Amino acid sequence: MKVINYKLFCVVFVSVNAYAGVDKVYDPYVYQGELEIEARGVHQFDDTDAHEVKLGVGYGINSVWFIEGYVIAEQATGNSAAIEEVELENKFQLTEQGQYWVDVGLLMELAKNLDEQTWEFKAGPLFRKQIADWVVTANFFLEQKFGPDAEESDVEFLGSAQVKYRLSPSLEPAVEYYGDEKTHAIGPVLLGKSRWGKTPVKWELGVLKGLNDDASDINFRWLLELEFY
Repeated sequence: MKVINYKLFCVVFVSVNAYAGVDKVYDPYVYQGELEIEARGVHQFDDTDAHEVKLGVGYGINSVWFIEGYVIAEQATGNSAAIEEVELENKFQLTEQGQYWVDVGLLMELAKNLDEQTWEFKAGPLFRKQIADWVVTANFFLEQKFGPDAEESDVEFLGSAQVKYRLSPSLEPAVEYYGDEKTHAIGPVLLGKSRWGKTPVKWELGVLKGLNDDASDINFRWLLELEFY
């Protein structure tokens, strides 16, 4: 049976008071034997346009543990695109779906900058609650950079939230909110699932508006995911 250390997650949950930069909102579920091929990107449009694309391959080791590796390419105004980081992501499902009032998981990420001696570690709980056709998902993280070239070593509080309506299996409208200690963004997102032959295809499209001067004015995010069982 999947269990959760409630004291640990209460401490993390109470400590987190901000939201992470635009990326994606993670659900807490793991499916044994699932092979996932994922591409996703975030494109920021303002005075200094920036673009980031992640390509990843993941696998459900068992019913609790999902592991995924990414290469991350970035491009800023006036520069060509280049692979800047590699990342290893581990997701753990800590409760059975519907076992408790809220479903809970844990995400842990380790990223390495390829141009500098800088590492980044991020970890925190994933929550999901369904009420009728409405689904609320929240991610809360602690993040720290380390290594000889790291400019900052302070622990940062990050997170994201999503409220979606299950209109149909192929289309789910949602609103997402992202931020950190300096930036905040909110906006509409469309999510859905279809099939390419016998292969399930998951997609997401969103446009988020920066809420303060430190956030990009417009953040366009997309995701395309192929699932094999």
